Amino acid sequence: LGVRMALGKKLGVDWLALLHAIVSGYGSFVCTYLSFAQGQALTGTAEPMRSLLCQGALTSMHRFIPAVTMGYGLFDIAEGLSHGVDFLAHGLATFSIMAYFCYYDVSEIIVPMLLMEISTCHLAAVRAEFFSELITTVNMGFFVLAFFAYRIVSVPYIWYGIVSTISQVKDTEEYQSCLPSHFHIMVFVFGVFFHSLNAFWFYKIILKVKRKLSGNEKIKEGNELEDAGQKIQGKKED
Repeated sequence: LGVRMALGKKLGVDWLALLHAIVSGYGSFVCTYLSFAQGQALTGTAEPMRSLLCQGALTSMHRFIPAVTMGYGLFDIAEGLSHGVDFLAHGLATFSIMAYFCYYDVSEIIVPMLLMEISTCHLAAVRAEFFSELITTVNMGFFVLAFFAYRIVSVPYIWYGIVSTISQVKDTEEYQSCLPSHFHIMVFVFGVFFHSLNAFWFYKIILKVKRKLSGNEKIKEGNELEDAGQKIQGKKED
């Protein structure tokens, strides 16, 4: 709240979104590395099996990051009121999902999904007034690459691994003793929702890239979030 009040969106940067994306995105990267690369060596059980059998968060950061994102979800909801239905739905879903996992004290399961926020680091600065046209172009390129790498490839792959593992262990006593009976449904539903939303957004990104490359839209023009929705809506009407 202090960052929002003090800096707002000065110089064309959404400073609160940038700060949250750095903390949650790169924090998730560290946690995911520790869980998947070091978790089995440290605990004897590989991920995501270890988390789904409720063997506890590997570090306190695994609990901290989803809690931060849950709080930021309230600002995301407020932003969604002006950016469109898809952004509002994203804010509501983010807050609800983080609250769900935090409530059942299994936030370590949701942490890898926050790798998606890495792309937001570049999105928050895409309208930076102090960037030259070259730096803006490079930043946009990193945004597109990060969006594809994490939101379209990596996170759906990790989610599929979680869903597959749940199907293997949901009838075991360990799983049933610590997770609610509707947990597998929640994991499936939130995954389908976010992956569908990201696919929709990636389609909009591709259209924007085509406009930039064709010269129909200048590099530093049409980069407001509202503009993306207006462009695609106008295309439908045509």
